[in-house]
Amino acid sequence: MVIRVGIIGLSAKATGTGWAASAHLPYLQKSPHYKIVALCNSSRGNAEAAIKAFGLSADTKAYGSPEELADDANVDLVVVNTRVDTHDTLLLPSLRKAKAAFCEWPLAANEARAKEMLEAAEKSGSRTMAGLQARASPVIQKIKKIIDDGTIGKVLSSTLYGYTHNGGAEESESVSYMTQREVGGNILTIHFGHTIDYLLYTLGEIETVQSLLATQFPEVKLVDSWATRKVVGVAKKNTPDQILLQAKLKTGALLSVHIQGGYPPPFDPKALWRIAGEKGDIEIAADSILLNVRTEGFPIRLHIRETGVVEDIAIEKNELDNLPMPARNIGRVYEAFAADDKSNSIASFQDAFRIHVLIESMLNNWDEGI
Repeated sequence: MVIRVGIIGLSAKATGTGWAASAHLPYLQKSPHYKIVALCNSSRGNAEAAIKAFGLSADTKAYGSPEELADDANVDLVVVNTRVDTHDTLLLPSLRKAKAAFCEWPLAANEARAKEMLEAAEKSGSRTMAGLQARASPVIQKIKKIIDDGTIGKVLSSTLYGYTHNGGAEESESVSYMTQREVGGNILTIHFGHTIDYLLYTLGEIETVQSLLATQFPEVKLVDSWATRKVVGVAKKNTPDQILLQAKLKTGALLSVHIQGGYPPPFDPKALWRIAGEKGDIEIAADSILLNVRTEGFPIRLHIRETGVVEDIAIEKNELDNLPMPARNIGRVYEAFAADDKSNSIASFQDAFRIHVLIESMLNNWDEGI
């Protein structure tokens, strides 16, 4: 059965990251499992312009409101690719009509609005996917298999440190909203959110946790792009640019995470993740923490204590690796959904909401000076 897709936010004049076009469209246009049958934008005219700009079928429906899209009985799955503070308003009509949903991460601007989306999906029975696609990364799947197979024995501890590009003394003008906490899209919710999800997916759930947040750059320079870094303005910032978390997991392992906002220095590695087990260790020394977006440049090294051997672990590739890099893990999520994969490599709204709860508690502690 071909899954009929309606996309909200695929624009011919995209601002921000242009994520719908770069990460979702490449897979959906080629997949035999999906067909794009409708677009919804801020106006019907904008949707029609996008249909033409991206070469979609002439019979693709154009809608100017989420209610119109929700009323289309020929749409099975609604995909939302807009700024985070619009996700709930745009997707709730379809959730209430029991349509399947793919919502980019974060689900919403805060925990309360994310909860409303989760409850609507649970009430109607909607099948849900959240854009926490690092779970589907071949790197994460390989690390999880090594751990689950017992190769390094019981996990004792894990530490991750890395930079984000965004969120430091400079910010890209196209995502200047990352400086505004009320929008809900910043390096805590986005970069840390993606990272903590793949860490907990790999290592296990949190039992107890402590966190520390700080804003070291309360005023930032806005730059035209990361390539040229020409200053085009300034912005006040009330979102954190230093994120520290320490946790005890339900497995008994300890977890330490430090994510630093800003453009990384010319040192290598720019991101380092180590997992210590009773029998061995795993190390990923890379130039990014963003396993949700990147699929290359994450070499896995395995150390076995008994032999002292250090091995470079190969990552298998498949046809999805021929897609543009941002689309590869998204494509893997779509593939699993089409196959009705019952594993938890697809993050549901329930999975995403747990990350929202964690982030909200971190923000509350920060507000209270804890």
